[in-house]
Amino acid sequence: MTSNMSKGKAEKGSKLWMQKIVRNESLRNRLEKELGVGELVWHSPLEDDNYAEYSLRESKIMNTLLNLNIKKFNSMFDFWPVNGPKWDGIATSLDGETLYLFEAKAHLDEVETKCLAKAVESKILIENSMMSVYKAMADVSTCDFSVWMEKYYQLGNRLTFLYKMNHLKFPKIKEVKLVLLNITDDKSHISTTKEEWVEHYKKIFKAMLGKENSPDDVMIAYFPGK
Repeated sequence: MTSNMSKGKAEKGSKLWMQKIVRNESLRNRLEKELGVGELVWHSPLEDDNYAEYSLRESKIMNTLLNLNIKKFNSMFDFWPVNGPKWDGIATSLDGETLYLFEAKAHLDEVETKCLAKAVESKILIENSMMSVYKAMADVSTCDFSVWMEKYYQLGNRLTFLYKMNHLKFPKIKEVKLVLLNITDDKSHISTTKEEWVEHYKKIFKAMLGKENSPDDVMIAYFPGK
């Protein structure tokens, strides 16, 4: 199986704050309160695992969390090439029925990305899958699919996984939530205010979906980086 994970202690930015939150009980409690959820069980990035970040295909996640073998996983996730997204954080509810996939950001420059897939077959698969989700989620009369591929690709592929996974049946997980964790006033690197983040999401969802509010199953958290 091709590995798709990164490890190591971070020194600044969203990666640092994601690690700090997961290892510090008071910060975890603050995040849970911000999200309005109960206690979360964290699976990455963990201090005793060298802060590894995982894709869903890694055995630690696929076997023990999704309760799938490789054959079943490949069948269910055939909408994407083998190396799927690597998540900044992965957690579940205490009962294991809700899966939380975290995408953390500390400043606006981290947001704009485009698809860099080189293999023709992979790019076609990605584009077709994202297009299907775009058509399902967006007001196609007021927004352009090109922004999913060329401007906000990372968020586009996260929304694609979110939508597709919530239309799959897992042995235990009943629902999937995408958490957009935004660090405000980050003192470790580049500072972005909460107000700037709020306006950013209005702009990005308007461009991607034709409406300013976040889609179903997307949770937005603003966490002070002080």
